[in-house]
Amino acid sequence: MLEIGIIICIAVALLLSLKNFPKTSVVEEVTPMENFEPEKKTSLLLRLFGKKSKENDIISEIDKNKKNIIPPSEINKALTNFNEEDPELAKLLYAADSAFMHDNLREAEDFAIDALSKDKKCGNAYLIMGKIARTRGTFDEAREAFAAALKCDSYLAEACFGLGQIEAKEENYSVAVDHLQKAVNIERSHADWYAELGKAYMQSRQFSRAEKALKKAASLDFDNKEYKILATEAEEKMRNMSRAYRIR
Repeated sequence: MLEIGIIICIAVALLLSLKNFPKTSVVEEVTPMENFEPEKKTSLLLRLFGKKSKENDIISEIDKNKKNIIPPSEINKALTNFNEEDPELAKLLYAADSAFMHDNLREAEDFAIDALSKDKKCGNAYLIMGKIARTRGTFDEAREAFAAALKCDSYLAEACFGLGQIEAKEENYSVAVDHLQKAVNIERSHADWYAELGKAYMQSRQFSRAEKALKKAASLDFDNKEYKILATEAEEKMRNMSRAYRIR
């Protein structure tokens, strides 16, 4: 009887220990991190890392990475807009340009630098860096970036325009005209580019060419009164100059 009692006690002890033992042997299906609600995400992170001080930093990093992901529907836009053979490079450029358009200059700069780390001869990345520098008012850096972009791709019209705009701002009008004329020769659909070219021609006293450029700007942006006024002004100055030559 004593032996039977001992066996029963051992069996009960084993049953109790198995009941309280954690189910580590069962493989559970892992839910992707991005599918967790914030409170579930928090508890999971605490289970994984066990340090509450790191919790907010980890969540912030996850959310940051989620924002940087370009959905598949946007990849075709990236490839089309930037004409890069490497899809990852195109995605970085797309992200940089999108951030720039939303005035997130620091984020745009980070993406552009990442693009350059993948391809140091990426003209589009230098172009974005130039636009960022121009927006910040650091025109020497912008000029350097636009020039680098053109060394990589001499047909980057926006880089030509950027250089021309900076030269015009610094009153180097003859140099500005060269860059701006090249920009509109490559891409003929930008009213503001023709307007900038017309203004540079006006300052260079090339009124006939100024009139032509400004009339083109007005035709592309028909509702812009400034372009029409400037075109009329250029035409009038051209006539006055012609009269002055005839009097002589």
